[in-house]
Amino acid sequence: MERRLLYAAAAAVVVVAVSLFMAYQFFTATQFKPSIEIQPVPMPDIKLVDQHGREFNLQSVEGKPVFLFFGYSNCPDICPLTLLKYSYVMKNLGDQADDIAFIFITQDPWRDTPEALRIWVSRFDDRIIALTGTPEQLAKIWKAYNVPSYYTDEKGNKVEDPAEYARSGKPYFVVHMSFVLVADRDHILRFALSSEMSQEEYLAAARYILSR
Repeated sequence: MERRLLYAAAAAVVVVAVSLFMAYQFFTATQFKPSIEIQPVPMPDIKLVDQHGREFNLQSVEGKPVFLFFGYSNCPDICPLTLLKYSYVMKNLGDQADDIAFIFITQDPWRDTPEALRIWVSRFDDRIIALTGTPEQLAKIWKAYNVPSYYTDEKGNKVEDPAEYARSGKPYFVVHMSFVLVADRDHILRFALSSEMSQEEYLAAARYILSR
């Protein structure tokens, strides 16, 4: 009899813990309010290749909310910090992480080959979708998303031909925006997250967009 009571009490504790956890997730999702709302517009399509050499377009993640960030793998600061936040969110979402498409699009196609992106992304989370393509393909996507692409050398001087720098092995940097664009399940852009926001705010944003 005592053993049955202990089992019943343990089961009750588990039920309460699960209920509290679900209530917490619901609370954080419903309490989150985007601080950088953007004009709701459909995402322009993306036709590139991922880090495994597979063709990608938005239909590849149909029905999933999207976190979208533009950058480059040789970035010394914002890009790795953003992918660390991606990784934190995916880890804390558990199985729900697969319900969001976490996408990274390069602004440095001369160095960011699929293989280079595969190695880089594996440092954070292999489920991140890292995309590249020809400079011409990417330029159209940068324009569609109003993403600036500006290249400088180590002294801050403008680089007119990053392809030549890449071929010669000379270092250069990409001046790029530091926002993650967030779209809902219908791939309508809704809000943005800045690089200054905490990883907890990124997680709350992910739960919020999943609840919509």
